[in-house]
Amino acid sequence: MQSTTFSSVTFLFLTTFLSHSFAFDPNAVSHTSKSALLSSIKEGNEKFLIYFYTKFEECPKCKELMPLFQEAAGYLDNLEDHKIRSYKMAVKLPEYGVVNFPQLVFFDGKVPFRYDNPDDYQPDDIVDWIEEAKETPIPELNDETFEHLTQASSGSTTGDWLILFSNSKRPECMKPLLPDIATVAARLRRRKNIATLCTASNPKTAKRFGFDPETHCAKVLFFHRTDLYHYNSEDPHAKDLLKFVMEGYKNEEAKPIPYPYNESNAELKSTVEKLSEMMIEHARSSTLLFVCSVFVVVLVIFFTFSLILSKIRTKKLA
Repeated sequence: MQSTTFSSVTFLFLTTFLSHSFAFDPNAVSHTSKSALLSSIKEGNEKFLIYFYTKFEECPKCKELMPLFQEAAGYLDNLEDHKIRSYKMAVKLPEYGVVNFPQLVFFDGKVPFRYDNPDDYQPDDIVDWIEEAKETPIPELNDETFEHLTQASSGSTTGDWLILFSNSKRPECMKPLLPDIATVAARLRRRKNIATLCTASNPKTAKRFGFDPETHCAKVLFFHRTDLYHYNSEDPHAKDLLKFVMEGYKNEEAKPIPYPYNESNAELKSTVEKLSEMMIEHARSSTLLFVCSVFVVVLVIFFTFSLILSKIRTKKLA
């Protein structure tokens, strides 16, 4: 009985080992070029799963994970009837934050999602992640919709919001962060609201939160009930953002949410600030003038007194 069981286990192990050893075909998934991918993203009509890798001798992890990527790609072909096209790409894509290897990015039209478990590719998990991503919209807020959708000044009655405030007109600002923001949105779908706002195109909302529309690059803010929390990491990854939204924000300073930006109030505030500066400058000038006047009077008194003493001494000598 034991011998039969041992033989069965051994056979199963060998079968599994051999199937995985011979199933990997490095050419099973085609390559694509950077220019072709960027062109397709610009059109925004297709869905892609891209495995970014480099030479295996330089990146052992790339070699280790490629069979799992290809297995996931095969699953997608069957599940999606080839509607999601999988490719390999042996160059970086810094435009979307791909600056090291290996990485797995799903493009749903123009929206990129970065796989957030880079050290362990499980084909089933990859497929589940893509299915979630497909159903996850990333709202683009603006000056007209921001307060209506977030209800920020009334206590965020529509739920918590994680928002990327960024200048979408500067490629180095929004696009590299978008893959991680989008994956956070997929992971927290139906639990938290994730959105973006272009600070260059929406100056009122940008100024409301202290961002200069002309110079601001990127900042992530988290709105929780009546409080505002700043995400202070310079290199946000999906896993870190998830930890921040779920618990990490409690370690940051809670700030009051500014009221909606009002042009007339802003002009009044600007005028008051200018008047204050003028008064301070006038006070400084007046103080300086007073000090100078006192100094001159002291000098006059000193020289007058010196002159009188000199005359007295002269009379005594005479």
